[in-house]
Formats: sequence, structure tokens, C-alpha cells
Amino acid sequence: MTGLGGAATLRMKVLPIAAAVAALAAGCSGAPQAPAQQPPARQSPVQQSPASPDASASAPLKLTRRQACQQLRDDLARNRGVPDIPALRRIADHVTAPRMAADARTAVRDIDHTGVAPIALALLRDECARAGVRIPAR
Repeated sequence: MTGLGGAATLRMKVLPIAAAVAALAAGCSGAPQAPAQQPPARQSPVQQSPASPDASASAPLKLTRRQACQQLRDDLARNRGVPDIPALRRIADHVTAPRMAADARTAVRDIDHTGVAPIALALLRDECARAGVRIPAR
């Protein structure tokens, strides 16, 4: 009876472990679901020519430091020296200069939390001065 009792105890210990492993494996091995619909660009039989860019794109994929500074300067002029969060986000997402992108993200975060971003804007002004675009102080 000792051999049978030991096997039963072993099965009782192994069964919950095996069930847990099976449950984890089932969650990991499932195939990803296909999207319900394909994006409209793929459904359209007409291909857009590279010569005519998409008119809905609001900003180019990449902005140079100079272009980003010009956009920032124009935005500050439009808003009487107060930076616009969407403009700062656009700069942060598209500028090729990593420091400038980080400063723009910091400005967005500071404005969201405190309403102002004097240090981040001072750093952006300095970057823009180095790029040859003067952004006047508020």
C-alpha cells in the first residue's frame, strides 16, 4: 500500500502544477487575431502615386532643427508667447535632434503639470539660437 499511496500523493501534487502549466501555455500559444477590417489604404484598388503626397498629412515625417525652430517661433508668435501643446508635441515627435525632442517633451510635461515651462522653453530657445533661428523671450 505504500507504493500506491505514494503514487496517489505524487499525482495530487503534479496535477495542479500540470493544470497551471497548461493554462499558461494556452494563453501564450494562441494565434493573434486578425483585425476585423484591413486599413482603407489596402482595400483601395487605386494606388496613390509617389508624386502626389497624402494631403491629410499635417507635418513631414522629419523636421530639421531649423524647421522645428521656425515652427516653434511661428507658434509662439501666434499665441502671444505662450507655447501650444500640440505644436510642442509635433516638434517632439518629428524633429531629428534628440536634445530638442527631449526639451519639447519636457515642456509639454511641465505645461501639463504646472501650466508653465520656463526652463524647457529657455533650452529650446538656446537650441534654436544655435540653429540660427531667434526666438524672442516672452
